[in-house]
Amino acid sequence: MGEKTYRVLRYTAIVLTVGWIGWTLYDSGPGESTALGRELAAAGRYLEDGELEQALGLFSRISTEQPDNIGALRGKAQALMRIGIRQSVDAGRLNPAKQAFEINRLQRESNQQLRLALALYDQSIDRETARGTTESNRRALGVAFANRGILKDQLGDYAGALSDYREGLRLEPELAEGPGFLTRFLRNQSERPPSIADRARYLAEQLAKPPAERLMRVPEQDHQQRAYLLE
Repeated sequence: MGEKTYRVLRYTAIVLTVGWIGWTLYDSGPGESTALGRELAAAGRYLEDGELEQALGLFSRISTEQPDNIGALRGKAQALMRIGIRQSVDAGRLNPAKQAFEINRLQRESNQQLRLALALYDQSIDRETARGTTESNRRALGVAFANRGILKDQLGDYAGALSDYREGLRLEPELAEGPGFLTRFLRNQSERPPSIADRARYLAEQLAKPPAERLMRVPEQDHQQRAYLLE
């Protein structure tokens, strides 16, 4: 399989974020103190920097204190998703002949994290859609659908993933562009990585083939794509 196919499949660990300050302004309401905004921004930085346990802890605390805060709920889901993906990649690097017990443990924990993240995204999307789709929340909702698609993709629900990707792209067409120049510059990322639109096209092509001919993903490549902010 060529490099082009690998690059398309690498998308799987993409975690699309929507701008933590924007989430705070929309999800918290005008009566909240700026302390909440600072906490959400700090949690978002932890997530962007790959400090996933710190991000999860902070998002979880905010979500417990303010159960109606959808931004914190989404952040918690993203942190769990990335931890689960990381565990899956770590399991794939071990030697099955010598480390079978550790592989099984990592795979079991990865599956638990991903399913919990999926349940949280279900909740956030249900809450957001109950409000109605408007210009003020369309962007956040589109990103949530894209992230839920990534989770379904990781869990092997490829048809469900494709459906969510398409809905995410419908709500937020900018997702098709992938990370912008500033994000890639800060990461020393000279080439634009595959986008959600690339993955959706790939899934559609593979799902159109007979099951025996499909190649849906390459787990070892998944970790190479970092999170990014829509600019």
